[in-house]
Amino acid sequence: MNLKTTEFRLVSGLFAVAYLLALLPLHTYSASINSNGKSEPTRNTRRHSKGSRKETVYESLPLQPSMVMVPLDLQESVNPDLDPDVENLDNFHLLDIMGEDYDSKYMSLRKPSEMDSNPDGKLLYQFTKDQLPRGDMPAEIEALSGKTIELSEGGPELKIKFSRKARRKIQKFFWSYSYCPVRYRWKELSIRFWPRWIKEGECENKRSCSIPAGMKCQPSKIQNISILRYYCPFSGTCEWIKIQYPILAQCSCGCQQYSDSDYYT
Repeated sequence: MNLKTTEFRLVSGLFAVAYLLALLPLHTYSASINSNGKSEPTRNTRRHSKGSRKETVYESLPLQPSMVMVPLDLQESVNPDLDPDVENLDNFHLLDIMGEDYDSKYMSLRKPSEMDSNPDGKLLYQFTKDQLPRGDMPAEIEALSGKTIELSEGGPELKIKFSRKARRKIQKFFWSYSYCPVRYRWKELSIRFWPRWIKEGECENKRSCSIPAGMKCQPSKIQNISILRYYCPFSGTCEWIKIQYPILAQCSCGCQQYSDSDYYT
């Protein structure tokens, strides 16, 4: 094989790779092309049809979040043409669009009085009548119910000489001490969301939740609520669509994995 043949194959291979990369945007764009070859804006399938929603190209990607993270505020455009007018803010019509998705526990049609009387919000403690946190006991604390404690994986075991009643009190103490409540406070969204007032949660971190100290309360569970978003895909074409808005539902004691500054690094 001479030098010219080798150069020809190398150039041919580079052209083939460039051609495949050029086809990728076409494959993504084809998801919004109808049978007539015309481009159509994506519409909210829950509002306009009762059938099952087709999986988009991005949703089919094998991507999973590495941890539970509270989203940042959306950076809105200052263009007033994207705001709904008075005719598009009729509460009765918007309630009809929301249907059963309207949840007065997490949303409000008017500014809640608590925003002025209690701007710091309220801590939600979920305990049983026996003064135990609701939910499943952490595995590390449940392990204290045995007669021995494994010092390390596959290592020696330490015998615990406590009565069953004493072990239960120790479990109750550690479980209650490491319990992480959620602080809920009302937040006002932009005029392009409805309902405009949403109750959001955050973890309380005024003290460490572990013994010895060091661990902090971290977001551990997110639940989605449905609200309306005024969406203008094209100039002069706007409509209310349903979107999923994440709300923090649970905090758990653990090692701190990120800080607020990590969002901007």
